[in-house]
Amino acid sequence: MLLEQLAGEMKKLGRSYEVVLVDDASPDNTWESVRQLASGDSRITAVQLMRNCGQAIATLCGLSHARGRIVVTMDDDLQHRPDQLPKLLAVLESDPGLDCVFGCFPEKRHTWYRNIGSHVIHWVNSRAFAIPAGVRSSSFRALRRPLVTAMLAHQTRNVAMAAVLYSSTMRVACVQVEHAARQNGTSNYTLARQLRMALDNLCNVTMMPLRAVSILGTCVFVLSMGLSCFYLARYMVGQIGVPGWTTVVLLQSSFAGLILLSVGIIGEYMIRILREVRGAPRFVERDIVGVSPHNDNGELSAAEKTGEPSGSNSRR
Repeated sequence: MLLEQLAGEMKKLGRSYEVVLVDDASPDNTWESVRQLASGDSRITAVQLMRNCGQAIATLCGLSHARGRIVVTMDDDLQHRPDQLPKLLAVLESDPGLDCVFGCFPEKRHTWYRNIGSHVIHWVNSRAFAIPAGVRSSSFRALRRPLVTAMLAHQTRNVAMAAVLYSSTMRVACVQVEHAARQNGTSNYTLARQLRMALDNLCNVTMMPLRAVSILGTCVFVLSMGLSCFYLARYMVGQIGVPGWTTVVLLQSSFAGLILLSVGIIGEYMIRILREVRGAPRFVERDIVGVSPHNDNGELSAAEKTGEPSGSNSRR
């Protein structure tokens, strides 16, 4: 059903296309059906994962096999309607400055707890990343090739798609599309899983929790030192007459401040370690106009050496 509707929409648009179907180790006979579809149509690529890895990693697997200039991700349960696909493509292609267009739904046909989870994830993302106002993410999205390349360059194992996408680009927009009712089965997204996804989005890419601990530790250290000076001054002028009380307060304040300051310093080091081991690319070239004077080995290109013009003046 999905492939038939996709074929009809692509025919209307007059576009060539390919379809990548990823079987995330389904326990039923999904793979046999997908394999037969791919065997009978050269435009279809079927991939079966060895074990269930979750929607995010399965999506990245599909992106790694996609070859198009524009890549669209969508669910196979027909809640993402193929007849809404032209809306995404129209917005993306009307603005060369955009890297991604989300299909946002004015009314989601999900369970109440999944809708709550979606709102929580959006709230977390909006504060962890500088998301443009009015943009709401979804798994129904159209991506340009440079953004796909940037997303695939991330080597983190605990993948949160929204976090990976927003850490790669802020050139995003959304367009309202219709959200259909689920055709078969039930969703695997429970409220607990939705909340876990929100935590993944917060911790996988952004360092906000560690940075908050670091700032808190520094602030508490400064306050504890100020409190120690205050009580020491009162003791020196004779306003505290209880023997040993000032000593206890000074020791507790000083050590509490030093401990939290140490936690803050450790947090700063952890932030830098996580940024190094996360495997995110240092930069991604979105576009290049003209010919680069150096090849991959850092040597001058043949055109630069001879002074002759190159055969192409634009590369993507």
